[in-house]
Amino acid sequence: MEDTIDISLLVPTRGRPRLLQRLFDSLADTTSRLARIEIVLYIDDDDLPTHEVTHPSLQLIKLIKPAGEKMGRMNQLCFEASRGRFVMLMNDDVVFRTKAWDAHVLDAFTRFPDDAAMVYGNDLHRQKSLATLPIVSRAVCDLLGGICPKDYLNVYIDMHLFDVFKKVAKLGYHRTAYLEDVIFEHLHHEVGKSSLDATYVKKNEQFDDLLFINLEDERWNQAKMLKRYIDMTPKRGRVASASGIGDSGYDSKRGGVKAFLKRMISSAFHPGS
Repeated sequence: MEDTIDISLLVPTRGRPRLLQRLFDSLADTTSRLARIEIVLYIDDDDLPTHEVTHPSLQLIKLIKPAGEKMGRMNQLCFEASRGRFVMLMNDDVVFRTKAWDAHVLDAFTRFPDDAAMVYGNDLHRQKSLATLPIVSRAVCDLLGGICPKDYLNVYIDMHLFDVFKKVAKLGYHRTAYLEDVIFEHLHHEVGKSSLDATYVKKNEQFDDLLFINLEDERWNQAKMLKRYIDMTPKRGRVASASGIGDSGYDSKRGGVKAFLKRMISSAFHPGS
């Protein structure tokens, strides 16, 4: 098993062992470097059939936790257990359709040597209009304080991240890359590609509506933080590879982000320095 992980897929799941197996099979069939991806699963402790799902070709990390957790916290716990330079928010009702999708994603990130970017593929539903399955770097997550706010119950997590990068664009940096020909098909019941099940039933959607609205200022602050990081990171041209932590200025000890945060704190206490 390789120590270097390029991409970690974060997958909260419940009651869908068959769909999860389908997702795994599609990953095994389309990923060019299987040893350099991992799947981090959040599984409820009472979901016994899902505990048993496995795949001989994939690196799986299973977090068996109490049922009823918020989706935001589930994703954050998956992030904290992950090792990849890049992390991808993933659903269990997705099928990977494009061969060597991981190579395409890593190639897209070579445009952004500071790793301050979001890449997303075509879900055949929202397509370019929304990054439903966003891929961001660990550096971005460190700057934002995690992969997403922990209090989202069900929805808006993808929109929250997407809106942060839309705000970064308004501040002068276009840091999203949409890969139209890289297909991550989202087989959602709303588009008639699956049957409605208990997992699709959302709890208190109004709560998430209000939370998304109330976090508007936070998203602006996160966008400004990313802009400062981009401004203060030495500029380089397109790099040859985005494979592995060690190939970027963002090292395995997270030194790039740590150094940036120290400079920010120092400048607050010593404005003229």
